[in-house]
Amino acid sequence: MLRNFSILIIILMCSRFIGLPANFTPLFAMAIFIPRLTESRLAQFIPAAILIITNLFLEPVNNFIFFSMIFVFMCAPIISKSINNLLLSTITSVLVWHLVVNGSIWLIGDVSLLEVYTAAIPFDFRLLISTSLYIAIFYFSEQMYLKEKLINHNQNA
Repeated sequence: MLRNFSILIIILMCSRFIGLPANFTPLFAMAIFIPRLTESRLAQFIPAAILIITNLFLEPVNNFIFFSMIFVFMCAPIISKSINNLLLSTITSVLVWHLVVNGSIWLIGDVSLLEVYTAAIPFDFRLLISTSLYIAIFYFSEQMYLKEKLINHNQNA
């Protein structure tokens, strides 16, 4: 299991460098999905840690905006665990992203709050679509893993 988890972390780190469109990343989906994989509170902050580490090698982001992103990444596992429904967790986490990250953009910018939130809708809609897609991939992968594990268990019994 540790080996599989390590491979997943490497894949998530690499996903930050392969040139995916903005707001189209499996990392946020993993922040939402990870409570299903482990009870470890430390492991639930791995997506935020990956964001921090990989950002050292990417184009700089305003620190205030970056810390608001980290905050949302750290809240996503908590939201997911408390709601315990992947679809609602995804929608809620993206909504929190929309409010917090774009609120921080408004705080450092020179435009109205309405303009910031309105301009962010296409980007955050893309985040919702990509996060939902990756959540579906993670979910069906989990189901296939559990089915295979059950088959192997029954064959060995």
